[in-house]
Amino acid sequence: MSRVVLITGCRSGFGLLTAAAAGRAGWTVYAGLRALEHGDALREATAGLDVRPIVLDVTSAEQRELAIAQIIRETGRLDALVNNAGQALGGFLELVEEDELRAIFETNLFGAWALTRLALPHLRAHTPSTVVMVSSASGRMAIPGLGAYAASKFALEGLSEAWRHELALFGVRMVLIEPGAYRTDIFGRNRQISRGVNAPGVYAPWVAGMDKVFASFVDRVARDPAEVAEVIVRVLSDPRPPLRTPIGPSTGVRAALRALIPERVTEAIIGRLLRHAREQGERLLAQKP
Repeated sequence: MSRVVLITGCRSGFGLLTAAAAGRAGWTVYAGLRALEHGDALREATAGLDVRPIVLDVTSAEQRELAIAQIIRETGRLDALVNNAGQALGGFLELVEEDELRAIFETNLFGAWALTRLALPHLRAHTPSTVVMVSSASGRMAIPGLGAYAASKFALEGLSEAWRHELALFGVRMVLIEPGAYRTDIFGRNRQISRGVNAPGVYAPWVAGMDKVFASFVDRVARDPAEVAEVIVRVLSDPRPPLRTPIGPSTGVRAALRALIPERVTEAIIGRLLRHAREQGERLLAQKP
């Protein structure tokens, strides 16, 4: 029987593309969707492949349990898990509400942790097996305006690094994929901004300017997310994958800033970015009636 992988967050972006790439590579793929009616794009992209849509909201304990139970009932095995489901949240941290911060951690950290725990007995039964955590370049370096998202990914990185050592005892490989900017719905349909961001206040010039600077950066450097999907599928079959695989635009720069450049230099670079954003924002606000 072919190897079996569960991939979360398959409505679009990395999840959908990874499901298709894994199916083409011969995997039996269970593709998690919050609702099956959201799976039209997935079904079109995976026609003729052994890709099976499955209802899975990673924040729901009941759906996590039912998904794992269905996979084992139908195939008798689980060889890999890709924790891709995630959400971003834009907004300066003082403007982020507590329920918004908790929600992003529920998806990006607790959902991945809980689903992995459920999967581990089955992954240990078919070693070597692999768990992939889709993190972010923001999991290694935080930038202003994305602090809540970065905090959740920093936490995921720490969780995964500890699990890497613990699961190696049983032949289960834990891997972090750290994408930079890619053209996915996280910047479009799924883009989320804190409720307090657009309220008048002391951050208003930076909010207006950062949005423009960020959009310009994404338009200029964001790449095809299919390359991330191909990397994930290669990692699933790699007998000795590294703990971290950074990929895509800005990841090399961020790694260099973190590893080679003194913190004060990094702060100076970010400070210049913020000054530029404020200037942009003040001009935009002055143009409003």
